[in-house]
Amino acid sequence: MQKGYGVRKGSWMEEEDVLLRSCVQRYGEGEWHRVPGRAGLNRCRKSCRLRWMNYLKPNIKKGKFQDDEVDMIFRLHKLLGNRRVNAKKRSHEVHLHVLT
Repeated sequence: MQKGYGVRKGSWMEEEDVLLRSCVQRYGEGEWHRVPGRAGLNRCRKSCRLRWMNYLKPNIKKGKFQDDEVDMIFRLHKLLGNRRVNAKKRSHEVHLHVLT
């Protein structure tokens, strides 16, 4: 298989999902650079890893959040805040400190 050339893009077919599942069951998770060749897939390693982690992995919870999960998300956000905003504030404070 050529690197980066002729790699299939777009929606996954059920046959590809079966090949990926069987490969991960046989060899385990990890070594994603070897998965396309081992599974006989014409997909890049990143696509295989993301397909497994986001759709095919057996213990993925799908559906709506429970009320207690929503409550926890809000409590943690209130406690920790938005990390990007906090990081931006800190970098701005450091910049001001350096200037003074």
